[in-house]
Amino acid sequence: MAKVTVLIADDLKLFLEVEKSYLQRGGFEVLTAMSGEEAVSLALQRQPNLILLDLEMPKMDGAAACAEMRRNPALKETPIILMSATGSTHNRDRCVSAGCTEFVTKPQKPDELLGMVARILSLKKRESERITVVFNVTGKDATRQVIGQGKDLSETGLLMATHVPINVGAALQIEFFLPGTRSQIKVQGKVVRQVKAADGTHQVAVQFTDLSQDDRALILDYAPS
Repeated sequence: MAKVTVLIADDLKLFLEVEKSYLQRGGFEVLTAMSGEEAVSLALQRQPNLILLDLEMPKMDGAAACAEMRRNPALKETPIILMSATGSTHNRDRCVSAGCTEFVTKPQKPDELLGMVARILSLKKRESERITVVFNVTGKDATRQVIGQGKDLSETGLLMATHVPINVGAALQIEFFLPGTRSQIKVQGKVVRQVKAADGTHQVAVQFTDLSQDDRALILDYAPS
């Protein structure tokens, strides 16, 4: 499983480092830029899976950087989130016109950022029959959040690959969006098996412990057993 690469651009170094640290702990590879110009250059070089741009940057702001990225065919379909401290209608209109995937108010808490990233990535168009889900996993396992890519989703549990180990027996609070939809599943689970794969990832089997009837119906409709 290749790491999901996220590019973050923000001219405030403190915010940039906090966001970078939190996403790295979640299992992402994180690229950073402190200007719109640098973000465009990095995006063209590395072609990340997701781009987060602060709107309020000097010289080339987030909207201008987004518009420049959209002019390149290689970045035409890349999810781009534009973030602003103020969610005014004017700012929203500018960002949408620039071609962003979504315009959001800057998350106030790091876990909100991680959840937002998971949701946006889950909405990407499926490119093959193999279902890949980005999970936002919060649990008692060292009180950390982990991003995993899910496989073999069923009403009883899931198998997911992560870049960090999660101990067998760990109780997890799991949140994920079914790919290509806005259907969010929230469920508690327990890790029943973990195996380190040849590629260095950890294959983690999670058994659901309190799946609601509504969420069970959503899963069965999405991935019939």
